[in-house]
Amino acid sequence: MKIEFRNVSKTFAQQGNGSRRRVQALMPVNLTIPKGEFFAIIGPSGCGKSTLLNILAGLDTPDEGEVLVDGVPVRGAGSDRVVVFQEAGLMPWMTVSRNIEYGLKLRGMKAADRRERAEHFLKMVHLSKYANAMPHELSGGMRQRVSIARALALEPKVLLMDEPFSALDAQTRDVLHDEVQRIWQETKTTIVLVTHNISEAVFLADRVLIMTAAPGSVKRLVRVPFAHPRAKSSADLGTFTAALHVQIKEEVDKVAARELDPDWTPELMPTKPANDIASGI
Repeated sequence: MKIEFRNVSKTFAQQGNGSRRRVQALMPVNLTIPKGEFFAIIGPSGCGKSTLLNILAGLDTPDEGEVLVDGVPVRGAGSDRVVVFQEAGLMPWMTVSRNIEYGLKLRGMKAADRRERAEHFLKMVHLSKYANAMPHELSGGMRQRVSIARALALEPKVLLMDEPFSALDAQTRDVLHDEVQRIWQETKTTIVLVTHNISEAVFLADRVLIMTAAPGSVKRLVRVPFAHPRAKSSADLGTFTAALHVQIKEEVDKVAARELDPDWTPELMPTKPANDIASGI
């Protein structure tokens, strides 16, 4: 499923000194994500990463521009796009299997078919033995795997992931990185991942969008030149990650400088187009 951002910009209202003003969150963003790509978005805090994802999900609307999915403008949430959030968000009164089946039930799928699909995706995330467990009986990493299985069971054309591993410990995060890499290779679902973790982006993604400090725009689009599956121990992967870190640090330093500047305030800024240029390091 091809995704296109065409001159997408966003402002938010901000209260200050007794008045409200519009603050630019996103400068016009132009980029294309081809079908089946694993695409990661990184950038400093407050640069609009999650805003961009929410606009694609249909949970927010741009002030200008539009997002197209297979040529159709996004006008709201849709079953073709499913979001996995930082928190698993499982319903605590339902078993693992029933959590996965719930969205399918809302679609009107028959009970036997729901159970069969839930079993299939629980096997995919290696949790078939926990089908009848309650969410509180699972670890944080296991709950997030259930959340991913629940999303995949809906068979979305685009899987959106908003920092889904950030609340997990390092060891669990590494396990889930391997799981997601394997699942993506099996399903070839288009995945868009928002993350603060540069190593995570490089390990998983085909391409990485580096965003500028707010107001967010395209700083650089970088293709990761390593075939899947990838290994965390790869020296080449580490070198490439370090090069991306330099790019991000430039934007993080801008944020820090603004915090120390008593005269800087986030104003509505004149917009300018951001070029979609695929590039290496």
